[in-house]
This record gives sequence, structure tokens and C-alpha cells, in this order.
Amino acid sequence: MGLRIGVMLATTAACCAAAVAPDCVAQVPHIVVNAQRSEQPIEDVPVSVSALDGEHLRAAAVRELADVVPLLPAVRAVSNDPGLPQVYIRGFGTNPFNPGFESSVGLVQDDIYLGRPGYFNEPLFDVARVEVLRGPQGTLFGKNTSAGLFGVQSRLPGVHWSGDARLTLGEHAAQRLEGGAGGRFADWGAVRVAGLYREEDGELFNTLLARNEQALRQRAGRLNLLLSPAADLSTQVLAQTSDTRAAYWPFQLLGLDADTRTYLQAFDAQVEDDPRNQRTSMNTPGIIERGATTVGMRTHWRLDGSAGLDRLAPLLVLAHSDFDLDQLDDLDVSPADIAQLDSREDHRQRSVELRVQGARDDLGDRGQSLEFLVGLYAYDAQLGLLANARAGRDLPSFLLTPDFLQLASANHRFALPGGAGVPGLPVLGGLGELLIGDDRYRFDYRQDVASSALFGQLGWHLGERWAYTLGLRLNHERKRATASGSAICPGRAAGLPRPCALQTLIGARDYQRGDLRRSVTEVSPRLVAQYRFEAGQLYLSHTRGFKSGGFNAISLTGEDLEFDDERAGATELGGKLRTADGRLRLVVAVHRTRFDRLQVLAFNGVFFDVGNAASATSQGLEAEFEWATGWPGLNLAGSFGLLDARYDEYRDAPAPVAQGIGARQDLSGRRIAFAPRHTASLSPSWQGLLRAARVRVAVDLLHQGEQFTDADLDPATRSPAHTRIDARATVSTVDARWSLTLGGSNLGDRRVLNQVVDSAFFPGTHNAIQARGRQLFVTLGARF
Repeated sequence: MGLRIGVMLATTAACCAAAVAPDCVAQVPHIVVNAQRSEQPIEDVPVSVSALDGEHLRAAAVRELADVVPLLPAVRAVSNDPGLPQVYIRGFGTNPFNPGFESSVGLVQDDIYLGRPGYFNEPLFDVARVEVLRGPQGTLFGKNTSAGLFGVQSRLPGVHWSGDARLTLGEHAAQRLEGGAGGRFADWGAVRVAGLYREEDGELFNTLLARNEQALRQRAGRLNLLLSPAADLSTQVLAQTSDTRAAYWPFQLLGLDADTRTYLQAFDAQVEDDPRNQRTSMNTPGIIERGATTVGMRTHWRLDGSAGLDRLAPLLVLAHSDFDLDQLDDLDVSPADIAQLDSREDHRQRSVELRVQGARDDLGDRGQSLEFLVGLYAYDAQLGLLANARAGRDLPSFLLTPDFLQLASANHRFALPGGAGVPGLPVLGGLGELLIGDDRYRFDYRQDVASSALFGQLGWHLGERWAYTLGLRLNHERKRATASGSAICPGRAAGLPRPCALQTLIGARDYQRGDLRRSVTEVSPRLVAQYRFEAGQLYLSHTRGFKSGGFNAISLTGEDLEFDDERAGATELGGKLRTADGRLRLVVAVHRTRFDRLQVLAFNGVFFDVGNAASATSQGLEAEFEWATGWPGLNLAGSFGLLDARYDEYRDAPAPVAQGIGARQDLSGRRIAFAPRHTASLSPSWQGLLRAARVRVAVDLLHQGEQFTDADLDPATRSPAHTRIDARATVSTVDARWSLTLGGSNLGDRRVLNQVVDSAFFPGTHNAIQARGRQLFVTLGARF
């Protein structure tokens, strides 16, 4: 979808801007995607795929993948949280709060699969293209793509030396400097170097600590080296690194009851529960530090004419990536010092992939052509997690509150004499430190994954009209883990029999499991029938995918640690049309996807448990269009998504805390969270010459329907339908060497809650993350 604007403007400029010819007819661009592991025109690909052009991303001051999601039908993301990226396609995705969960939506950058959800929050810079594939992609892309896939392609060096840079300044002290330069240094080699520096204060302000809770500093760099020692041999070497440091825990309180408010007012008399005012009150100066380093090499051979084939092209991809995440969170999201969570996550992965693509063009009476792809893939990764839930100095005063009694008595609610709330007693804080000391519950989780796959796809073109594709992937995965939970406190260290305070509060038990093992073999088939005509194609496909099972990395008891694989199967009927004059492209797809053993994250009153729901089904319609209207320089693009995603069977689902802590409910037949019924976008744009300058104006109208933002479908987590407006205007020299862009997102300043979840310590209260409000920016760009 984003590609439509960026390239449509470029197409219009090439045709009309230079001469402003009256007989010039602008066309929608010819888009090339890698959705089937080879570059193809988007009209030829029998997949529901959207493409977003890098030029548009830069013009819109896009910072990360979540920023582009509103342009896409049936795609949803929880933005504004640098630690817990959540991406959903057609209603399915993953909440990464529990590190044992892997993602249902895969991420591949420059042919490298990145195996942790945290990679979704990595900065987008110097990007050539972003592709979004909806539906299971297991055959060609492997595990953890049961809902879909994001593909990112970085910019490669050109033939001639050139460079570009952009400085963006925005509200809340936002600054972003991005640039890159490169070119050919010899007949056999070229290089491009790119970098990014970004910092901002953010909108959320902590009134207690007088600090910005979304202050961020980010640095990133990338090297792309192309080597061509022979005409039929080329190698791309990629090295990329990023570092992010930010204040953390972007939550606000929602729905304080009288007892809780009375207690917290003793620590901050101004404490409040308006989740839309960008104000919070937390005593812990939370922080997150995130870093990633990826090194890869892609070697491509052209062996056309070998083995009796018209085209033959092996490709070898070697990659290594590290991802580290450190964070400190205020678990109670309040001015009282009840508990914090500090954690360290380390991920290391290595992968090898060998693909061979080939084609035979003349099959005689057996058909027009035959195309094939076969490949081998190996992946291994290690994950280490060390986390501590720590008791705060105000825990003793919390033990005197009705909230504590409700937690301690599970489903039985007790009231103190007279039913009155007990005010907080800050004076107990110092005494609490003496009584409790270093009281914490530690999680220690180690995981090793080894995965291998054999896959292939065969495309048989019977003639000019009909084509059939058969794909199959055989994937084997072995997962081993150790998990432990242990209480640590001064009394236990001294050998005293009394229990640790936090362990008692959260109902945790000591455990140690060193024998956790899983082994699974999965088959992911793909069947496609295509009917091609002069203006486009119709296709019918059935695909399957799966998401790895695993183990609960932050269990409080050591029970029910294991959860099963998630399996998905989708049937899709689609059509793609490009008119003969090239002025209109239309893409429509209807789909039905069934998930078995859907993995879910359920709040247990204190933390989140992991498990499998019985089954769920998603069905709907997706449409996108691009139209060069015929009016000079005026283009129109848009998308529409209609989605019905429901649990088929989920009889033991978590219930809202209002029904009792640990209560269960039957969600069979109910809607899935993060699955709005409607998504839509409409993007008019205009480009033309005014005097000696080129002017570009673009507007995005972005609509998202009603949805729930927590798995228990608590009415408090309902997010109403809303529409936002983004816009930007660019003035540049005719040769595009200099440009100035004025723009903004969410111009109407719609206050939307991206996610609402239960509070860990105040039953009936919720914690909310607010989406970004209005953001105005100015960008100065230069090319050389």
C-alpha cells in the first residue's frame, strides 16, 4: 500500500513533471515483490501481499514497522511500547510478555529470518521496500509464520556514487537524522553505508518523578557490500547494528476504585486514573536497553543453460544475529513502591539456507513452462532469561489493604471493618525495607532450539491461461530448556523458617526443571491454481503453517510449563487486475483461516500463564487499489479489510477479574482480541510543478474498527472505532537535490487506547497504553 504513493509520485514525475505534456498519461507503478522467494511482479503473485516503498516511508517520517500498519488491511499492531511489540494479521498474533512465546507473525530482513518478537521494534532506516504477506507462509518461510510475514529489504548501492540525508524535527523534542551513501568502487564491487540517530522525549509524563516516561535515544548503522568477481556470481555482505535506550513502562492507571485511590493518595495526592491525558504516577524510574547486531552473506550464482534448464540460480544465505534486552518495570504502575520487575534477555541465532531456483521454458505438448524452487534450511538459537520480581519498600502497607485481601483470598472478597479503605502509610516504607530487605522471586530460563527443513515448490504453466503450484516443507525442530523459580530473602538466607514476603503475596513456589524437551516434525503444504488473463489473474490457494510450541519462561509454580504447537490452515480466493492503460490496479482476496491449538496468554491475577485454546477461525475480505486518475498529477489509493475472527471453542478461558480472580469463562463463538471488524484507508496524493519547484501533497485517512485489547474480552479493554488523518506536503527542487517536508500524523489528536490489561496488584483496576497523539514534523532532505 505505501508503495502505491511513493512510486506513483515518481511515475507521475517521470512522465509529466519534466515537460508537463498535455498528452501524458500517468500509470500506476510496476511493483516487484519477493513474496515467493524470487522477484516477481505483484500482479503475478497468488498471495495477499501489500508492498510499501521506502521513499514513502521516509517522506512520512516512519520510525518502525508499527507505524506502517494502519495503511494495511487486516493488520493490527500495539505501538508506543518499545519493549513488547505485538503484531496481528487477520486477528492472530502474539503477546510477547512471556519470553517463552515465539511470534505468529514472522519477520525476514534481507533474506534472514529473525527469531524474536523484539526485532519488530528495531528502527526502520534506509529501507528499499517492506512487504506484508497475510495468511500462513510456512511452505517457503518456515515456522512461526502461521498468521503471516513482514519482509524488509534494505537499500543496496547503486552504480554511481550518491548519497542522501534527512533531518526530521518534531514535537516533544523529537529529532531524527538518517542518511546513507555509496556506489561502485570497482567493476567488481559496490558499497553503501547508512546510519540513524534518533531521540525524543515522548508524550507520557511521570508527575511523581517529573520525567518523560517515553524519552528515547536510538542509534543504528548498516553496511551493504556487493561483490561481483564474475559475471555469473555475486555476493552481498550485510552488517547491521542498533542500540536503543529509553525510559520504560508506558502505562497509565484506569478505573481506580475508592479503596485503591485512598491507598495511593498517601503516596501521591494527585494520583488519577485518566488514561488519555498522557500523565502517569510511578515511583520506579523504569528503563529499557535494547540492542541487536546482525551479520549476513548472500551468494548468488547464475547457471543459466546448465542441466538442460533455461534458468538455474542457486542462492546461499549465511547469517548470525544477537539480540539483547534489559529492562526495569514498575509492576504496580503506581506511586507506591510495591514491586518491580528487572529482567535480562539474551538471544543468539545462526542460520544457513541454500535455495536453488530454475525454469524450463518450452515443455512442448506438456505445457508452456515449468518453474521450481528447492531448498535446505538450518537454524539454531539460544535464549537466556534472568528476571527478578522484587518486593518494594511499601509492600508492608499494601498488606493492610482490601486489594491484598482480595488477592490473598482468590475468589472470596473480604472487607476491612466498616468497609473503609486503609490509607497508605509511607512512614512504613523505611520500616518495610528493614523488615523485608532484598526480597524477590527469581526466574531463570535457558532454551536451545535446533530447527532444520527441506522445502520445495513446483510451478507448472500449462499455457497462457492456467498454472498450478505445489509446495511442501518438511520441518523438524528440537527444543530443550531448563526453568527454575526461587524465592530469595534475608530470612531464607539466614536459615529461618518464615516464608519470603513477595513469594507469599503472588502465590509462587520454588521449582527447578532441567529436563524440558520437545521434538516435533511438521509438514506445511501449499496448493495454488491460477487463471491468467490479459489484465491480471484469479487464484485459489490453500496453505498451512505452524508456530512452535514451548515452555512457560516465567511460571510461578513450575506446573503446566509446556504448551503445544499452533497450527493454521488457510484457503484464499483472490483476483489481481491491472488495466491495459496502466492507470488502475485492483487487488481483492477473500479468505478463511482455521487455527488449531491456538496459543494464548492469560492473566492469572498476578502474572500471565501460557497455554492453548482449542480452535479459532478467521474469515474476511481484503481489497486494495491504486488509481492514476487522469487529472494531472492526481492519484488515489486505498484499502479495505472486513474481518470476522472468533474462537470456535475455548471453554476454559480466563474471565475478567471483576468475575473473581482465577475465574474462567466460555469464549466459544466470541470474537478474538485485536481483531477489528473493519480497517480502511484512503490516500489521495498530488504532484506537480509550481514555478521552479516540485510540489507533492499526500493525505492518509486511516480507519480502524472496534476491538478488544485483552484476551479475556473484559469490557474495560474495548477500544471503539476511530479514524485518524495523516498528511504531508513536500517542496523540492526539480532535480530533487533539496526538499522540505511539513507533515503530521493523527492531526485530529484522537486519543485511543492501544491496549488495556489488568493491574497485577489492584483487582478491578487496569493499566492502559495510549497511542500517539498528534505529531507534527518538518524534514529537510538532501541528495548528492
